[in-house]
Amino acid sequence: MANERITEEIVRNHLKADPIYHIIKFEEQKSSHKRVNELLKNASKSGAGIGKPEFIITFPKSNIDYLIIIECKASIEKHLSKLLNKPNEYAVDGVIHYGKYLSKEFDVIAIAVSGQNKKELLVSQFLFKKGSENYIEKKHDKKLLTIESYLKIFEDEQEFSDIKIEDIIKIAVELNEEYHAYSIVELTRCTIVSAMLLSLQYKAFNKGYKEYETVKELAEAMIQAIKGVLTKHKVRNKTVMLEEFRKILNEPIFRYDEIKHKNKQKREKSIMVIKEMIFFLEQKIFPYIKNEGNGFDILGRFYTEFIRYAGSEQRQGLVLTPSHITELFCELANINEDSVIYDPCCGTGGFLIAGMKNLFSLAGSNTTKIKKIKNDQIIGVELRPSMFTYACTNMMMRGDGKSNIYCGNCFILKDEIIKNHKPTIAFLNPPYDVKPVGQMEFIEHALDVVSPQNGMVVAIVQMSCAIKNQKELIAIKERILSKHKLKAVLSMPDDLFYPIGVVTCIMVFEANKKNEGKTWFGYFKDDGFEKRKYKGRIDARKKWLDIKKSWIKAYNNLDEIAGFSVKHEVTSSDEWCAEAYLETDYFNLSEHDFLIKMRDYAAFLIKSGLDQNEN
Repeated sequence: MANERITEEIVRNHLKADPIYHIIKFEEQKSSHKRVNELLKNASKSGAGIGKPEFIITFPKSNIDYLIIIECKASIEKHLSKLLNKPNEYAVDGVIHYGKYLSKEFDVIAIAVSGQNKKELLVSQFLFKKGSENYIEKKHDKKLLTIESYLKIFEDEQEFSDIKIEDIIKIAVELNEEYHAYSIVELTRCTIVSAMLLSLQYKAFNKGYKEYETVKELAEAMIQAIKGVLTKHKVRNKTVMLEEFRKILNEPIFRYDEIKHKNKQKREKSIMVIKEMIFFLEQKIFPYIKNEGNGFDILGRFYTEFIRYAGSEQRQGLVLTPSHITELFCELANINEDSVIYDPCCGTGGFLIAGMKNLFSLAGSNTTKIKKIKNDQIIGVELRPSMFTYACTNMMMRGDGKSNIYCGNCFILKDEIIKNHKPTIAFLNPPYDVKPVGQMEFIEHALDVVSPQNGMVVAIVQMSCAIKNQKELIAIKERILSKHKLKAVLSMPDDLFYPIGVVTCIMVFEANKKNEGKTWFGYFKDDGFEKRKYKGRIDARKKWLDIKKSWIKAYNNLDEIAGFSVKHEVTSSDEWCAEAYLETDYFNLSEHDFLIKMRDYAAFLIKSGLDQNEN
């Protein structure tokens, strides 16, 4: 005899096995959501009383107006009636009945399931838009889908992206805290995470890592798995990456049988701790990588969160560019599908990933062009083996681009290798520990590389590069302006790199072009992002897309807008920032405005390293 509990168990197990099950709230028969309960109060299928769908799914981490309901029937003969008017007897009839009630205040995906095993299972899925009792049947979806697929049915890609970002940041914080509790230092954490994610891409390791009995066996298996993955992807400088990953074998967690957690009294078996760390990534992070293709800078997000805890990193010159700024660079440079993008200090690969993503979008479904982009149009150099390793790992997780990333000194590799790739655009965030002169030398190098192609350079540097009156700095700026055009300088938000305090600007150069006429200066201080605890700076109020649109429009048209942008002719000894040339409407200023500006200016001087004791 058919049993409806069996059908319910099939659905329950399917959802609980989903890689991102943890982002939903899964409830049965009733909901803890007040609005859902109110709508179901008189929605009984029998005509009187409370409606009780088999399963109710909400998204507490995201849009409160998204809802999934599921109705089950044991027999496929009870899947739907001819007139869809028997909600108490048939799965489709019942779920449509509930969908009409709940769509008064929610976008609803209504799912009807019938059958006793996966092979015979019948699945029908309907989309109700909020405020309408009409529905669209998703006829091509005849099986239970992933949670990600259901989210995409809501046709809100941005919303799903926001869910992922928030979830990933939360996971990164948790992971950092756990690694810190085991006394694993910041940079080592990044290498361990990269090693585990790469290992999980090797099928034999993915299936068998839980079976190893000693730390040494598991560690060697991980290295061999990484070697296999790197070989498969034909990674350049594979040896450098393997040497970097082998360094983690000297860490206490991989050397000793037991390890101490600061919040636990007893020491733990290292082998079990490592397995739990791998399992955590397998369940929480690896699914995103498998599902996302070219779309999401997962390791970059992780590294941004790791650096939050690394107070020493700023002294090492490591300042990672936020993803919305790497995407902005592509629009500032107006890239096309034939652009060859170069980053001489690529770090974890943020600019290269943003560039590759945009090039893929421009190529559309042209697979030949996409292959060429991967093989020929993404060029990077990174001096530090650790950063080179993260960049290659990052690129591998989204479909290549790593083939032309080199580990070495960009100034040495310039004539021997880099110029042969003929880059047309350079993006860079030079290391800040080399001081303003060093940062401008990176820009000069990039201009030299793209000059034969009459290319462009877009760089984000410390504001001190634009305003400091230093002999060596003026000399290099004079050399640059003698050959190239300073098209624009954009003052960035003061807390753009939060939690690291550094004031920056974006400089845009047109290579091999006389520096005649005026430079356009933009006061891009408000990107709409806000600081949130445990989340960093986020676009909490969804302002960024509109702000970016207005920025790009003003930039492309070289508009002069009071208080926002101005054109001014500058030399190497002038200040290269909007603040120096913008006109102020003094009529509307108050004493309070003056005090605020004085306070902001004092903070600016401190952040820029321009205090009164500096020579």
